[in-house]
Amino acid sequence: MLLAKIAAFAQWVGLLFVAVFTAMALMGKDLVVWTMDKLGDVAVSAVQSVDTTGISTNVIGWGSLPSEVINVMGLLGVGYAVSIISTAIAVRLALQLIPFVRLGS
Repeated sequence: MLLAKIAAFAQWVGLLFVAVFTAMALMGKDLVVWTMDKLGDVAVSAVQSVDTTGISTNVIGWGSLPSEVINVMGLLGVGYAVSIISTAIAVRLALQLIPFVRLGS
């Protein structure tokens, strides 16, 4: 009877160690996911803090166009499209300055 109690206690301790290691593995996985989530939040806030509205208006001289054309272009979102494209070109040119990034292009 005493041997059965000792064996049950040893089995309980073994299950406890397995549960602790499983919990530690899950905590490690959650730590990695949390870290990636926070890095993503930092990246999103960095991208949102870049003001690209002045790029398209200063590069393209839209002042000489008629007001109707500017209105239609504004309704179609041409300003946003030009801003996105010019930002993408600027990022691509900036990436060309980093060594070993030019291997793919």
